[in-house]
Amino acid sequence: MTEKSFSTPGSFLILAHHPEKGGFLISQIYVQYGIAGALLLELALEERVTITDRKLSLKPGKASSSPWLNDVITLISQSPKTRKTDYWVRKLATRYNKYKWQILEELAKKMVFRIENRKFLGLIPYRLSYFTESYTRTNLVRRLKSEILSNRYASGESNALAGLVKACNMQRLIANDRDESRRIRDQLKLMVSDSPVNDVLAQTIKQVQAAIITSVTTAVIASTASGRH
Repeated sequence: MTEKSFSTPGSFLILAHHPEKGGFLISQIYVQYGIAGALLLELALEERVTITDRKLSLKPGKASSSPWLNDVITLISQSPKTRKTDYWVRKLATRYNKYKWQILEELAKKMVFRIENRKFLGLIPYRLSYFTESYTRTNLVRRLKSEILSNRYASGESNALAGLVKACNMQRLIANDRDESRRIRDQLKLMVSDSPVNDVLAQTIKQVQAAIITSVTTAVIASTASGRH
């Protein structure tokens, strides 16, 4: 079977999605911030951004073939001032549901997912996504795990995806057991410093990771505190 190519947000959703059920293996908050981080990493991989003093700036370029990436580019370009990476992670996270379905629809066109339209109580519409085949996710897990454990990343795309695995605590999704999960977690700590990625991508990965971890922690604390009242 010919191996398909995917964007960083697409690969993130493939890894995070349940192999059989219509949902995800990680919590909604990790999906939310993971998508936001993946969008910025895709811009870095396409060499569309620069980072100075932790602030992210757009470089000129042609429009993307992906509507979700064009939307992100427009959003950043219309900002009245240059902002830090963590600001954009939080901002994009508020629009994650729109991006999630745009990306899933793109993957459906590649025959990776099918999308079912349903109605709750026959009135309220909602959608579910399901894999149409198992090869794509299985192969992605196998390849990424091999690269992480050997600390040899075949591409910047792999490095970016590994960065999201670390930030969203997804090592258990690609490990066979607890010992392997621990080894993957240990290797991910060395990821950026020991991998041959360009400086902008390395900075973006580090800043996206920090923003996701901080945002998720803050949201969990706020949710816990509100539950006590």
